[in-house]
Amino acid sequence: MTNAKMRRILDICYRTWLRWAEVAETIPQYKLAQIQMQKMAKEKRLRAPLIRPYQVWVLGKVGEVFGDLDQGTTKIEIVKSIVEANKSEYTESKFEAEQIRFTQPLIPIPNSKFQIPN
Repeated sequence: MTNAKMRRILDICYRTWLRWAEVAETIPQYKLAQIQMQKMAKEKRLRAPLIRPYQVWVLGKVGEVFGDLDQGTTKIEIVKSIVEANKSEYTESKFEAEQIRFTQPLIPIPNSKFQIPN
């Protein structure tokens, strides 16, 4: 996906993306994905590297941390510290597990009009 499409999905402007990406680049798997996509873009002569769904997910998670902090604070260093302390929450395996959880079909509950996920 393109950078512009990713920003539309996350509903953020370019400056916000720059802040979130600065934090996301401290996550080893995000940085690796970024390097891989830059390499592919160079090999295929693309104007800009594409973005993987995992990277969009990480940026969204970083954005959630920014959103949890009060307005008027210098957030970026605080967010970097929080993300650094919780790097295990931003892995590709966590991303995949979340995707599976949200894409599983609902199962019927006997004698109920409501359904719940597994």
